[in-house]
Parts: sequence; structure tokens; C-alpha cells
Amino acid sequence: MRLNHLLSILAAALLLAACGGQRASSVPVAPSAPAGAAEAPLSDSNIGLEAKPADGTTSSTAPEAQQPAGQRLVIKSATVSLQVESVSAAEAQVRARAEQLGGYIVSVQTSGSDEYMSSVVAFRVPADRFEDALSGVEGLARKVLSRSVDGADVTEEFVDLESRLRNLEATRARLLDLLAKATRVEDALQVNQALTDVQGQIEQIQGRMKYLSQSAAFSTITADLQPVPPPPTIYEEDGWQPLRVAGEALGGLVSFGQGLVSMLIVLLVWSPVWLPLLLLARWGWRRVGAGRARRAPPAPPLGPSAPQA
Repeated sequence: MRLNHLLSILAAALLLAACGGQRASSVPVAPSAPAGAAEAPLSDSNIGLEAKPADGTTSSTAPEAQQPAGQRLVIKSATVSLQVESVSAAEAQVRARAEQLGGYIVSVQTSGSDEYMSSVVAFRVPADRFEDALSGVEGLARKVLSRSVDGADVTEEFVDLESRLRNLEATRARLLDLLAKATRVEDALQVNQALTDVQGQIEQIQGRMKYLSQSAAFSTITADLQPVPPPPTIYEEDGWQPLRVAGEALGGLVSFGQGLVSMLIVLLVWSPVWLPLLLLARWGWRRVGAGRARRAPPAPPLGPSAPQA
């Protein structure tokens, strides 16, 4: 009778753990949870090491970074494109500004050199210094080309994760009670397997909660630093400029000579085509002229000139 009661409680606990696993599996999790963020899964070697205290309370395994009551979690990010006088100097100032505000550099991508150098600097600062950091970076610019500020509110997801974590911890506590009451090895192995599944879900949720807390605590700013383009060359229109006129005339003469030489080259290349046609046309013209000369009547002979009075 006691065994049947134990098995019924075990089935209910496994069903509860399965429901919690389905809900937690739909939550995206950080790639890897930090070391020490959650307890290690139970195995045959450590069964009984984690027990319920004598007063009946259970220990909490919530992540270190908890959401303050009444405060929303917003992950802020910004991207700005700036024109600066000196890219290298602006990059050094951005680095110094990030360290001054308690942040750190994430990545730096540099291309070009000298006056054609450009750089993309990504850094993170505490969320409460986000506006100060953004205004400081924009203050380095001669011209702000673009500015984009985004904020992702993850409060609802964080609260949902907290609720799932409490449910899974309650399930783990029930499973620990069942493990302590198990008298057969088969029952202990089944409970231990359920404990392992629940512990894995708890670690995933804790890792996701820690990731959201850290992401909301630090904001990301990406600054695209571009050099100021050189001013265009403008000729002075006032006054007579003989050198400029001579240069333009010489350029026109050279262009005319190049065009003439190009035309002669084209004619030379096409000579096998147009030269026979020209010779044939000339021969035909001579034949036509000779035929007309044969058909023309002879001119009358000139008579003696009349005597003068």
C-alpha cells in the first residue's frame, strides 16, 4: 500500500516536471551558463548530498542578478555614423570615454590609412550612463550622418522565467522528498532521472535570466567614424589666367590630333574593304567616259576666217 502511494506521487511529480520542461524549452537560452550559476545534476554518486533542511524550508537557486521590484528590464543599443576631423584621435577618445564611464570595448574594425582611414568601434557602458556616452561620442563629430537608438523590453520574459523557475524548484523539492522515501533501487533510479531532467531545465532558465540581466545592465553603442572629405578644387574665375587658357588650348589640340590619328588607323585597318571598291569605281568611271567619247559626233572643221572690211 505504501509502495502504491509512493508510485502515484512519483507519477504526479514526473508529470509536473514534464509540463515545466515543455514551457521552458520554448525560451531561448544563452549559449553557455556561467560556472557556478546553478547546482550540478544529481547522480548515483551524490544522491542524498542535497537534502531538505530540518525546518522544512528549501534553498533557493535563483541567479545572482535578480530584477529589482517594480523596475523594467530594457536592453538598449545605439548605432551612430559620424564625420570626424581625425579618425585615429576620435577612436582614442571613444576608448577613453568608455573606460571613464565604467564600460569596455567590444570590438574595433579599422580600414584605410592617413586621411582615408575609417574605424568602427563597438563598446558597452552601464545602462544608467547610456545617454552620457552617446552624447559624448556625438560631441566628437563634425557632422552626424546617421543615428539609431533601439530598446528591447524583456521584463515580461524575465518575469515568466522567474515563475517557471519557482515551479521547477518546487518540483525538485518534491522529487527530493520522494528520493528520501524510496526503498527500492528501481524507484530511486527513476526519481534520480527525473531530478536530472528538472535540474537541466533549471540551469537553462537561470542562464537565460542571467543573460537578460547582464544585457540590460550594460548598453551597447557602435560608432562608425568616417573622415571629413576634402573640399573640392575651385578655380578662381576673376582675372585673366593665360596659363589656364594655354593648357585648355593644348588639351584641345592633343585631343584633335588623337582623333585624327585614330581615324587614319581605322581607315588603314579597313583598307582591304574600301580600297578595292574605290579602284573598281574609278575603273568604271573611266569606262563610262571612254564610251561617251566614242559616241560623240566629230566637231565640224573650222572654215577660213572672213576678210576684214
